[in-house]
This record gives sequence, structure tokens and C-alpha cells, in this order.
Amino acid sequence: MNESANYSIDEELQLESIQFSARRQHPTGVLQYVVKYSWMFIRGFWPVLAGAAVSDNIRAYGEWIGLVIFFVACLSALLQYWMFTFQITDNALIIRRGVLERERINIAFERIQMVNIEQSIWQQAFDVMSLKVDTAGTSGAEVEIAALKAKDAQILKAVLSSGGVRSDVVENENDDITDVEHLISLSWGRLFKVGLTQNHLRNALIVFGSAVAFAEPLEGILISWLSDVPMFTWVVLKFFWVLLIPFFAVGIVFIGILFSLVAAVLRYYNLQVCAKDEGLELRGGLLKKFEFKIPLHKVQMLEGNSSLLQRFVGFETFRIHQARAQSDASQGSVSMAIPGLEQDHVGRLNSMLFPPISGRIETIRPHPIFLIRMLIFRFALLTAVLVWGTHWMQFIGCIWGMWLLLAAIYQYRGVQLTVSDEQLLMRTGWLRKKRIRTELRKAQRVVITESWFMRRRGLAHARIYTAAGPVVARYIPKKIATQLRDLILFRVESSNRRWM
Repeated sequence: MNESANYSIDEELQLESIQFSARRQHPTGVLQYVVKYSWMFIRGFWPVLAGAAVSDNIRAYGEWIGLVIFFVACLSALLQYWMFTFQITDNALIIRRGVLERERINIAFERIQMVNIEQSIWQQAFDVMSLKVDTAGTSGAEVEIAALKAKDAQILKAVLSSGGVRSDVVENENDDITDVEHLISLSWGRLFKVGLTQNHLRNALIVFGSAVAFAEPLEGILISWLSDVPMFTWVVLKFFWVLLIPFFAVGIVFIGILFSLVAAVLRYYNLQVCAKDEGLELRGGLLKKFEFKIPLHKVQMLEGNSSLLQRFVGFETFRIHQARAQSDASQGSVSMAIPGLEQDHVGRLNSMLFPPISGRIETIRPHPIFLIRMLIFRFALLTAVLVWGTHWMQFIGCIWGMWLLLAAIYQYRGVQLTVSDEQLLMRTGWLRKKRIRTELRKAQRVVITESWFMRRRGLAHARIYTAAGPVVARYIPKKIATQLRDLILFRVESSNRRWM
């Protein structure tokens, strides 16, 4: 999946055909559309299908229902494949799609935030790839070309990532680029740590649910197998089943850890992060290979997350954010995750994406009223338990109250906003810590809000909205919030560097 530095004559001819004529995808895209529409149908009508699964009258027609779903998915896939075309012009990517309602999408090259390609295990057999184009105007991938020949996908990715530069121009630029910095390589040891720090309980429940779902069709075989177990075995289990609970718990944890390790290997196998003059590249994967390329000036925010177990083994997971559809945090954003970063990797990544911190540095912390507010809301429900609950409920409530108090204090201590002349760094969390870093010049707007209670005490909330989402500083002095707003607006107005 490596992008070649130079283009052959045949590739240039293929690029010419892409640029001047509308093309369809590779025919194997029909298979991907069949899977997509089948899953959409099952997900949309799962309550009806669940009811049909427990009804003997409807279950008898299960084969016919499956054939109808498969036929509808195949018909929809064929129509979608035939009506979907793409074309490259001098300054835009043009997509035409839709069956009953035709749609034409013009994506200007300057709007493109990220171009990523993926190759699942069945696509590797046909030497095809999927290509996704993300823009700042959508909450996810705006368009997806389901299947392209691997060589065509690499050429198209290179053209879109370089802003529509022709192949000969790209070749000349690549000749000048001699330094390719290898930032991160996820070794087997670090990959093992990534798997060990996943949510094992969730993964164990997924495995258990899948086993139950597969066991139902095999109910007759399981009953026949269990009938061969001697009767005295069931008598022994009846009296000693309590002793088996620890073994069952250990088995659940073991299954969860094993599933997490397998999932980590499948997702992040051979993960490589490289830095070039034109951007950051990330590639990896086993069953489903992926490749991302992000221009450095379009990185809006760097978000680091670390759980207690991750900090114990000594690494963090970072997510690089680009522009999202809206500034609302509930909207999906264009981002990519890099797991298993140790401190030296974090430093190299920060130095690649952000300039060194210079000038005056100020640390802003929330007022103690923030802690009091958290305690009031948390103990409101606990009060009802302590007053009207039984003795054992009151005992549990006291322990829970001590935990809430300890958690609130440590969460309050963990909130910190560090502001320099060019950047800001927001730290939050206790057991699960979070760090957000962005540049002041990339802010879109700053909003200061205050209630009557906060106004009487000279406090305010400062919300710094970026193209990747907001950064909120709560319960800080209004004077500091005003100074922060003025500094950010000054940096936005005085900077003429590209940021989108």
C-alpha cells in the first residue's frame, strides 16, 4: 500500500482518463454494496426480525425472508453501482450518484480535509481498495468510492491530497522531498500493551452474546451432548456451583483479554506513522488495511486520552482532529487515532504538529465554586437514600458518598488550562485523563457566558470554538476570560498562515 514516489507512463495515461472523463468503480464494488444494504436492512428492521425469530409461524418462512432481503440488496447494489460515477477536473472532484433522486456533488480540492483508503481481506484478493474523501462540511466521509484498482486508488489519493496537482508536478515535488521522518512504529510489545488496556468487560460481553446467538441454532446438538453427562455430575454441581463462580469470573476476564488482544492485532498490525513535508501519513491493519494522509496545516486539535491502566504501562492514545461539520461536540469529526504512544513519541508528535511553546505562559484553574457545584449535584440523590433508605442502603450510601467526595476533589484538581502566546492546552479528568492542544490562531469564535450567580462573584465560562470542537474553561474569573478572548481574537486577526 506504499505510495510510489514516481509515476510511470501508464499511470500518467490512467490519470489523464480520470481527469477528463467520468468513470465507474471496479465491478467488485457491487459486493461491498450488497453487504452495506443487507446490513442497513437488518439494522433498520431488527425489531421485526427479532419478533419473527421467536414466532414459529413466521420462522417457517425464514429462508424466503432471507432470499427477499438478499434479492433487494443485490438489486439496490447493482443500481447504485451503475448510477455512481466520479470525475476529476482541474479544481474539483465531481460525484454523480442516486437512483430515484439523482445527486451531483462538487468537492473543491481546498475543501478536502483527508483522503484515506482501505483494503479489506476480500479486496486484497481482487487487488482493489476503497477510497473515502472527508471535508469540513460533513460530519464524516462525504463520499466513498467503494472499489478501485489499487494502482488507480493510489493515483487518485495522491492527486486529491496534493490539491489536484498533476502527476508530473507531483513527481517533481517528490524529487525534492528527501527527508521522510519515521515518527511511530507500533511494535509487537507495544501492540500487546494496547490489547491489554482495552475494555475487557465489554469485549467479554460481546463474545458471550455472540456465543449465545450461535448456540441457539445448535440447541439440538448441545442438548444431545449434555444428555451424555453422568447424572452424578449434575448432583455435584448442584451443591458446589458456588465454588465455580471464581473460575467463571476468571474465564470471563480471560476471554475478554484474549478478544482485546486479537482485536488490537487485527486493527493496528504494522501501524506506521510517517511525517513528510506535505503531511502526516498513517498506515496499518491486518484483515482491513488502511492508509490516511493529513496535511499538517489542516490539523485543528490534538487530543490525548489515558486510562489508569494505560498510564500504569506507560503510554497514551492520541487522536488527531480536523474540521468537523459543526462546532458542536456531538457531531462526528474527521480524525484518526494513534494508540500506544510513549512519552518520546508524544514529544515527537507534538513537535511535528505544533511550534514550540514560547513567550509568557499562564495557568488558569476553575474557582472552588466548581467543586461545590459538583458536590451539590452528586449528593442530592444520595441524601434521599440516607434519609429514607434501609440500614444496609444507608451503609452502602455512606461508602458511595465517600467515593463521590474523593472523585469530585481529584476531578477538580485535574482541571487546568495552560495558555501561551500561540497555543492552549486543556487538561481534565482523574482516572481517565484527557489533554487537548490547539493553536489560538485556529479559533473560530470565543463566547463568554455567565449566570446571575456567577456575575455576583465575578466568574464566567469561556468557550473557545474551533473547527474540531469547543474547548470550555468553566468558572474562571471574568477578567481572565476577557483577556483570553482578546488574546485569541488578536492571534486570529494577526495570523495569515493557512489553517484549513
